[in-house]
Amino acid sequence: MNSYRYRVTVEALTGAKGEPVEGRTLSFEAANHDDILGIVERMQTRLPFDSDTVASLGVGLKLFSEVALTQRNDPMFATIRPALGEFVRGLKQQPETVGSDGPGRLL
Repeated sequence: MNSYRYRVTVEALTGAKGEPVEGRTLSFEAANHDDILGIVERMQTRLPFDSDTVASLGVGLKLFSEVALTQRNDPMFATIRPALGEFVRGLKQQPETVGSDGPGRLL
């Protein structure tokens, strides 16, 4: 299967009490059959959340769903598969908001 490749980096900025945290990062590479960046851009026009929330949802959902897809025979994903499919279908049906660049495949 052809796939896009991504480098994902998570950098800790503050701890649970708001104290600064330095030097804690996690970086990894991931493959995905979708253009995650394009999907997040389209989600920005359809969801009523701030841009950081939309990016978190889009990236997290696409990374998780790709693992669920590639590991579909693993029983660990059996219970989540129907709910994940239903959630994605509902997300795809979100209408565009005013000022969007036109129709496009959301996920």
